[in-house]
Amino acid sequence: MIHIGVDVGGTFTDVVAVEEGGRFWATKVPSTPSSPDEAVQAGTRKILEDAGAEAEAVKRFIHGTTVATNAIIERKGVTIGVLMTQGFEDTLEIGRYKRSRNYDLWFDVETPLFLAPRRRRKGIPERIAPDGSVLEPLDEEAVRQALRELVEEHGVEAIAVCYLFSFENADHERRTREIAGELYPELRVSLSSVVNPEVREYERLCVTAFDAYIGPVVERYLSRLAAELEEIGIEAPLQVMESRGGIADARLTRRRPSTTIMSGPAAGVVGALRAAAAAGYEEIVSIDIGGTSSDASLVADGRPLLSREGRILTYPVRTPMVDVNSIGAGGGSIAWFDVAGGLHVGPQSAGADPGPACYGRGGTEATVTDASVVLGYVDPAYFAGGSFALDADLGHEAVGRVASRLGVSPHEAAWGIHRIVNSNMTDQIRLISIGRGHDPRRFALVVLGGGGALHGCKLAEELGIRTIVVPALPGVLSAFGLLVSEVDYEQTRTVRVPVETVSGNGEASARVAEAFAAMDSSGRDVMSAQAVPAAEVVVDRFFDMRYVGQSYELEVPTEFGRNGTTAADIVRAFEEKHQRIYGHIRRGEPPEILNVRMIHRYKPPVVELAQPESLNTSVDDALKGSRGVYLGDLGGVETPVFERTLLPIGATIAGPAIVEQIDTTVVVHPGWTARVHPTGQLVVERG
Repeated sequence: MIHIGVDVGGTFTDVVAVEEGGRFWATKVPSTPSSPDEAVQAGTRKILEDAGAEAEAVKRFIHGTTVATNAIIERKGVTIGVLMTQGFEDTLEIGRYKRSRNYDLWFDVETPLFLAPRRRRKGIPERIAPDGSVLEPLDEEAVRQALRELVEEHGVEAIAVCYLFSFENADHERRTREIAGELYPELRVSLSSVVNPEVREYERLCVTAFDAYIGPVVERYLSRLAAELEEIGIEAPLQVMESRGGIADARLTRRRPSTTIMSGPAAGVVGALRAAAAAGYEEIVSIDIGGTSSDASLVADGRPLLSREGRILTYPVRTPMVDVNSIGAGGGSIAWFDVAGGLHVGPQSAGADPGPACYGRGGTEATVTDASVVLGYVDPAYFAGGSFALDADLGHEAVGRVASRLGVSPHEAAWGIHRIVNSNMTDQIRLISIGRGHDPRRFALVVLGGGGALHGCKLAEELGIRTIVVPALPGVLSAFGLLVSEVDYEQTRTVRVPVETVSGNGEASARVAEAFAAMDSSGRDVMSAQAVPAAEVVVDRFFDMRYVGQSYELEVPTEFGRNGTTAADIVRAFEEKHQRIYGHIRRGEPPEILNVRMIHRYKPPVVELAQPESLNTSVDDALKGSRGVYLGDLGGVETPVFERTLLPIGATIAGPAIVEQIDTTVVVHPGWTARVHPTGQLVVERG
């Protein structure tokens, strides 16, 4: 039996297969952006051929997809309509007072008006009170009239319904869906009380509207892919990576497609955690450096940090997702000058076509990859394992033009390009570490993607990190991350009660207990539908808490209802987290509970990779030769170059050194030492 993970990227689709005995295979096929399922199908057939396995032997098939993300970024979702409580039709347009660029007088509107312009937003007479009571009954005839106009005059394919206080009483939203089903059975309806039953109208409306916008696109894609896998002969159910780093049956994902908006980066973080844990590190910062961007995330206490207030472009998407900070910093990032003559790198990128100047495809501007060639980090003849030769002369010419303008040598210009892009990435890492109350110096840095190991030592030096982990196959780590992810299901309910009232048998305590009981029942039904053994389901409980008047909440784990947890215990846990994140607490001022949250999760049987065989080789056998490498103040240094696949377990290499493999190049700077861990990871340590 084998397990297959498929991760779709912008340039390549990565496929990993692991046999239950521990053997594994990895491959890459070109992505097909116009129809991503074609690359998934091609990669699946190829990996089965490489493994010599029959389709019937596939036990699990897990997919990380960018379909939802691309539909939003490229604005290729379906035409939708929005039904709001009458008088609140313009919530989508008003948004929040906050702006991302406070001093830009010409900035574009930062609310997602493209989802539903005013003519497709209809107000419905109805009103639910904050306590869930009905102030004004639902006008069912107004619902029918609005639906007829939206479908027959505007051609909408999906409807987003977001009534006031529907998270307290969803009867009006549910009845609206019933009416839509009676009139137009094929019409997709997204209810805010299902998608995001929490306070804050604008954020709840945005994620519900996005759910409707991408729903038919995601549903058609997953249905088509499931049919293609069935055609191949794979009988295992299709599972999909969700934004929070867990996996779910594709049938569940079709019902709530907004949970896949950040599916892609989540798998890389899970893979980085697993690779680091194998080497003995569970507190990590991961950075995935590709051709166009870099994605940084932090794992504390063995679990990735999650964000509740995610964004895509400038739009809020309030669905739980792995807290990944992405910036335009990668191998294709272009070096450019501002009007004052200052040198910058990125976020503009040469992309894959024409790509960096050294690709020889028509690119003329100097990029980070060109700088890496000039510095001697990358061997032009061994790029991508020798499958794609670089033109070093073109790279030198491009960097030379930057050097001429700066009045320095090409090597100094290339070093400056690297220093700038490294500074951008360390600022990015500080945001997700120091900005979240964590000291990066106590974490290990896990580098993945094609460019991670090129920059690892310098990033770690700037951050004060002393340990770097280079996974065995950093280029396909996201696909492997799919195979080691948990099945999980998250639910949230708004309760809003003072924390001191949740002890004993009072009304507030009963409300919280009732919310947890309802979520537990629903969560266990969902896990059962995915064939998860009931006895192996783990249930986590959380409170979203804040001081009265604060605009944002902190998620605090709780044992409410178990182990005799008291209000004082809850306050103490909140204050500890508030002190760590914000640096202060308000003594004597009790916080309030805004939301209760529950996660049901299940860890499938561990997919263990076979331990690498002990090679009958030495460090000298792995030595390929040497080349000149520019190292800043040290100037040009003749540096040994090693082939990673020939390094035996336990081998130690002192910097400066270059370690090459098919999907990345590891630059070990002076003062660092690389060691081959028994699991095959390369651990690079300072000192």
